[in-house]
Amino acid sequence: MAEMTALDTPHPDSLSVIKKRLTLRTTSALTRTVLELISAGELPPGTQLPTIRDLSAAVGMSRSAVGQAWRALAARGLIESRRRGGTFVLGKAAPPHAKRYESMIRSSMDMPRDLANLRGDSLPAPHLGPAFEHALSQPSLNRPFAQPIDDELAAAVQPTWPFPTTQFLATHGLVDCLEMTLSAIVSPGDKVVVDSPTMGRVLDILDAIGATPLPVRIGPDGPDLDELRRAMISKPAAFVYQPVGNVPRGRSVTAEWAAGAAEIVAGTVPVIEMSQVSHMYDVQHSIGAHLPAQVIHARSYNFFFGTDMRQAVVGGDPELINTLWMRLTYSSRFVSRILQSALAYLLTAEPAIGRMQRFVAEAWRRHTLLSQSLARHGFTLDSVAGPSLWVPVPDEHSACARLSKDGIVVHPGQFFQAELDRHPHVHVNAAAVADDHDDVAATIARACRRHPMRS
Repeated sequence: MAEMTALDTPHPDSLSVIKKRLTLRTTSALTRTVLELISAGELPPGTQLPTIRDLSAAVGMSRSAVGQAWRALAARGLIESRRRGGTFVLGKAAPPHAKRYESMIRSSMDMPRDLANLRGDSLPAPHLGPAFEHALSQPSLNRPFAQPIDDELAAAVQPTWPFPTTQFLATHGLVDCLEMTLSAIVSPGDKVVVDSPTMGRVLDILDAIGATPLPVRIGPDGPDLDELRRAMISKPAAFVYQPVGNVPRGRSVTAEWAAGAAEIVAGTVPVIEMSQVSHMYDVQHSIGAHLPAQVIHARSYNFFFGTDMRQAVVGGDPELINTLWMRLTYSSRFVSRILQSALAYLLTAEPAIGRMQRFVAEAWRRHTLLSQSLARHGFTLDSVAGPSLWVPVPDEHSACARLSKDGIVVHPGQFFQAELDRHPHVHVNAAAVADDHDDVAATIARACRRHPMRS
């Protein structure tokens, strides 16, 4: 328990300061108001805050709603509640940083073999030269005003979109789209339903906002519908999930799951679908097929075309896409027409389509061979198309440490999960293993030192 210091003095005006500034009587509004007051120095370090009972009575909120706001602020390190000592302001919030992403980068730097990150650079590379020659010849080049998406790119993605829509937006990658979307619709103290496991960047962004993830475990057909139904009772601000090739689990949702999920979320919150590996799958299912005005679906392309072609296309809910476009225009963050036109070429030109087909076939081959090799070494894995493998291990830290001594980096499951009660796993990008599948599987098995491994 922390000791009282000279700064820890009661601040008799803290209740009136909060009450005067608070405009809405909700958990998220209270969290945001106190955060702003701390950041502005109006509630300086050492200020004693009112009790939950006193504040709830003064502003007309339930004690549980005030308690949720206090917990959200404490989770961000802004306040501290002390047993029988009250609740005190600790100080201004530190600049947010992507803790999981930074850990992923640190663990991958200077390692001879990266099997952790979703990269396709060891697979058949696209020919970017013809794509950029095509882009540089377009009459729309250097027009003074941008559009949400170039007409050519919209026409390229529309035929394979998982639900009918005419509203599209180009962004600088999937994470850029996700950060903009969540920042637009989620406030500090809000709850957001996420599939579990999920992209580590989702959890980093929610941490930065001060929102709480509500994890829903992924079953064979998609995120568990009973858990999703219970999560919706908490009145979340959004639902974020991966319908196709979940990273790190590799699973995709079924048509039956999409229909069932649509019944649960209909008329409630925005649904954000993220797809990093859409071209690996011929058949894709989406809640947007049932609720096109409530869903935005975002597709990333850098796994297939490289990190320097980092782009995403977002389609769906017209109101939300317009909101994102307005945010882009404030900063001129819109995507270059050159990049958009080059991507359109890569998605539609016959030579590029042929290379994509070879890319996907090779990724499938590698995923199948590594899965079979791991099965021979006693691992029981999901039957998924890849490229991700969610490999069960007895201990994440020791498995990662032992593999790093062999020059191999994989990511521990903790990077992808919000809940503490979970089974240990590591994420392996099977598409990064070209030929020595048996050797890699044997090395992973030695690092685990236990058989069999079950998912």
